[in-house]
Amino acid sequence: MIAISTMWNALRQPDGAALLDEIKELGFDAIELSRHLTRGQVEQIKPHLATTQICSIHNFCPVLFDLPQSQAETDPVHLASLDADARNEAVKQTIQTMELAVELEVPTVVLHLGEVDTYDRSYLMYDFYEYGEREFEAFGAKVEEATEWRKRKEAKHQDAVLFSLDRLNEMALRLEVYLAIENRPRYHQIPNFDEVGLFLEKFEGSNMRYWHDVGHAMLQERVGLCWSHRWLENYIDHLIGVNLHDLKDLEAYHPPGSGDLDFQEILARIPPDTPTVLEVRDAPAEQLIEVREEWQLWSRPEQPDGEEGRS
Repeated sequence: MIAISTMWNALRQPDGAALLDEIKELGFDAIELSRHLTRGQVEQIKPHLATTQICSIHNFCPVLFDLPQSQAETDPVHLASLDADARNEAVKQTIQTMELAVELEVPTVVLHLGEVDTYDRSYLMYDFYEYGEREFEAFGAKVEEATEWRKRKEAKHQDAVLFSLDRLNEMALRLEVYLAIENRPRYHQIPNFDEVGLFLEKFEGSNMRYWHDVGHAMLQERVGLCWSHRWLENYIDHLIGVNLHDLKDLEAYHPPGSGDLDFQEILARIPPDTPTVLEVRDAPAEQLIEVREEWQLWSRPEQPDGEEGRS
């Protein structure tokens, strides 16, 4: 299945019904509800969902606290917060997203867990990459410096996440929805590679799963944090969905095929029945239709014997 996220047109189409019509015209199998939808857009979408499959929804949806849509990725509260009131509010808002998922018959809520409270030094790694100095010793030193700062503070945030997830997982079991932990692009965000394993092990046998973002994994690789293939190799048994977008160097959310990622290689690692969501910020409709039409070629690479299938 190939779906598309409302990230594509939520910011430029204020009317929810028109937004949904635009997406339907692209011909994708299903739709993902992104964090960028306002309460008004969600309410306008609801009456038109009888013939529309929604495969997933991100927390927080709708936009948290009626923030401007352009700030939807900036969470004033999050599930890893060390402030009890802020963390409890994030849990409350996530539960509201879960309840919306039940109302709209959405099976999976994709979780953005938050971040470690440390000064974001990602720009240091980004600068080295952009200047073509990734292979030099100084690059590795900056990566180590940044991750060491994270390690000094991450334990308390891990405990905060576990506290939040314990409450959310109990609600997920009651509501019969899945919670999916998404990998994030920057080193100070939660989870890093090891934290995915920590959280999944803690909730083994529950409704907790892993959601893989292809672009985020490659961004981490390009700035020296974690090889992109390790995420799927280690967490494939917990995989419940994939977000798909291309990169142009360190710039994310481009349509597949317009950047520099090898999608045949990437998708060969993903089970063929995994829900896969195209997540792009801005692109002509014609380009997205072309991506949909080329999906079978990317997702079913030819094998040496001429047969199609997954490696």
